Amino acid sequence: MEEPYFAKYLRRIEGTGDLVALLEEQSDRFLKWSDGVSAEEALAVHPPYRWTFCEVVNHLSDCERVFAYRALWLARIGGGELPSFDEMAFAANAGAKEISWKKLTEEFLAVRSGSIWLFENLPTRGWLGRGRAAGFDVDVRMLCAMICGHFDHHFDILQQRRSGVL
Repeated sequence: MEEPYFAKYLRRIEGTGDLVALLEEQSDRFLKWSDGVSAEEALAVHPPYRWTFCEVVNHLSDCERVFAYRALWLARIGGGELPSFDEMAFAANAGAKEISWKKLTEEFLAVRSGSIWLFENLPTRGWLGRGRAAGFDVDVRMLCAMICGHFDHHFDILQQRRSGVL
């Protein structure tokens, strides 16, 4: 069987016990980093990548919303099949390059704050929610871990692009 697309994100944070603390720590790192990025730099493309920093941050917000919604659904209702989503179609229709860097970073931090509140306030039974999303078995903890690992993946690339490593 083919490995789920999200396995690479889960591997990035294997062994992390407190996912809510990781969400908070990632938010702090992002805020410190993003404050140093100029509006002009946020619109630059760094080959071989095709997205600007603005588009990547918009992508992070969109994906986090989807993963958090799935977690909420499974925590509250449980079971069922949640649809997949095409992140490329989301990105193509977002207009991220027309939104200021400041607004996009504020939006990401607001989305992340919502995720932190969601997971921080889940009752124990909510963390037991299971179902299917995009054709794969998932659970609430896995979805929270996907948010962390997805961020970690893209944030590493953003940092490397900014430092000129890539």
